Amino acid sequence: MNKKILITFAGAIGSSKTPIANYLSCKLNFPVLNNDAIRTEVLEDLSFFNEEEYIKRRDERIHAVLENNPAIIYDASVDREWKNWEDKIVKAGYKIFIISLDLSKDFLVELYKIKGYHESAQRIDQFFSDHEEFVKNYGHLVNLRITDENFKNRLEFAYLAVSEWLKE
Repeated sequence: MNKKILITFAGAIGSSKTPIANYLSCKLNFPVLNNDAIRTEVLEDLSFFNEEEYIKRRDERIHAVLENNPAIIYDASVDREWKNWEDKIVKAGYKIFIISLDLSKDFLVELYKIKGYHESAQRIDQFFSDHEEFVKNYGHLVNLRITDENFKNRLEFAYLAVSEWLKE
C-alpha cells in the first residue's frame, strides 16, 4: 500500500461506530485508533491541566499515531471537530474514507434502549444536531452512508465499500 489510509466516522454516540471499526480491522488488518481509549489515556491529565492543555496533549498523541501508521481506522465521530481533524489528516498525508451513520432519531432511541445508553438518550437532540450540521456542511466528503434501512448489514456493507475504495 503506497498511500496512507484513514477510515473514520460521522455519527452519534452509540450508532455502531465501534462494531464497524472492529469488523473492518479484522477484515483489512488495519489498526483501530479508539477515541475512548485516547480519552482514558489522557484523562488523568485533566487533574493537572486545564481543558486547553488537555486537548493539546490529546492531539499530540493522536498526531504521533497518525505520523507512524500507513493505515488507520479512527473509531470516533468527526462530527463536532471536523475542521480540526481535516487539518491533521491532510498534514499527515492521509487519503480519507468517511462512513456516515445517518440514523433517524427514532432508530437511535431504540439502539440506546437496547444498549442501556440512558444518559446518551437524554442528549440525543445535541448528537443529532451535530451530525446534521456535519452532513450539511461536509456531506460531499462522505464515502458511505449507513441508514436505518441498511443498518442490519452495516458490517459487510462497510467492508465491501471500503474494499472497492481501496482498489481505486
